[in-house]
Amino acid sequence: MVDDVHGGFLGEVDAGGRPVLGAPKSAILNTRLLWFFSAMATWLHSDEALLLAHRAANYIRSHFLDPDHGGVYWLLDHRGQVIDAKKQAYAQGFAIYAFAEYYRATGDMAWLKIAHQLQRDIEERFWDHEHGGYIEAMSAYWQGVGDQRLSEQDADCPKTMNTHLHILEAYTNLHRAAPDEITHAALSRALNIFIERFIDTDAHRLKLFFDMDWTDRTQATSYGHDIEASWLVWEAVVALRDRELAARVRGLCLNLARAALVDGRNSDGGLGYEKTFDGHLDAAGEWWGQAEGLVGFVNAWQLSGDDDYLAASEALWSHIQEQFIGDGGNEWTWYAANAGRAQRYRAGMWKCPYHNGRAMMELDHRLEDH
Repeated sequence: MVDDVHGGFLGEVDAGGRPVLGAPKSAILNTRLLWFFSAMATWLHSDEALLLAHRAANYIRSHFLDPDHGGVYWLLDHRGQVIDAKKQAYAQGFAIYAFAEYYRATGDMAWLKIAHQLQRDIEERFWDHEHGGYIEAMSAYWQGVGDQRLSEQDADCPKTMNTHLHILEAYTNLHRAAPDEITHAALSRALNIFIERFIDTDAHRLKLFFDMDWTDRTQATSYGHDIEASWLVWEAVVALRDRELAARVRGLCLNLARAALVDGRNSDGGLGYEKTFDGHLDAAGEWWGQAEGLVGFVNAWQLSGDDDYLAASEALWSHIQEQFIGDGGNEWTWYAANAGRAQRYRAGMWKCPYHNGRAMMELDHRLEDH
């Protein structure tokens, strides 16, 4: 995906592995690539991965960072010109996540400074001082916008679980990379609002969409997000080193994982996509949910000692090998081979080795002593 003509990386590679030369370049793809190559460079002590991380970091700094108003643009054209300058909180979070990881790989304080500034932007611009929580989107000039959705499949609500989860993930990584009182306070606030507002302690699932005043607009259970949150929330707790908080949150994380274990898996051992409240079940799932399931079930096994979670992860891995990488390719497909759906792009705006690459590194780390 290296773009030798316009710099950075290509915006898309289709389902057959062919570059889509005119595809736009998204902040999500590029920040996730920066995180991945930075993490790979550290994990494998790889000069090749580090060079790709340098490429991603320099392109983001020169093209995605708004030099006049701050923050990260949402979308560029294939030449690197801004075509959507809005500031999604989700994208700012992934930039923090990526630059913190790049700092860990390089030790260069300049990149940590960028991560800190982006965290200040989120805290100052996106936090709702009246009701609490982070709003979804603002204009290039930090004004309100009409349509706040990340994608067409999302509800147009000003507060979402998905954005809060990935702000939490970003703050965790920044606090691990360079902990101080500011990163601790920001991570604590993000974690507390997530626990308070987004975890349904009765149904053991996540609430997904809210109005500004926290009126719940959720219409489905998202199994991939439930299992992803079960381990990302725990990672945040671990980063804060708060034993009292850990004792309180451990059960919440295990309940999310247990619900996904019992209700979320399909007959092939894979993780389903979602179940709407009116009873429609999408049992097939997508690549990212399978990757998060691997880590989430292993994390639950480590927290509980319950071998059912480890068995679920092993069955899920067999399903992935057969259905998502069974063609021998070096990147997972979007859908399982037996899902009966036309495959979407192999890499692009929403897909790169972030979910699955992270899962492989997490499992290597977590299972190396077993």
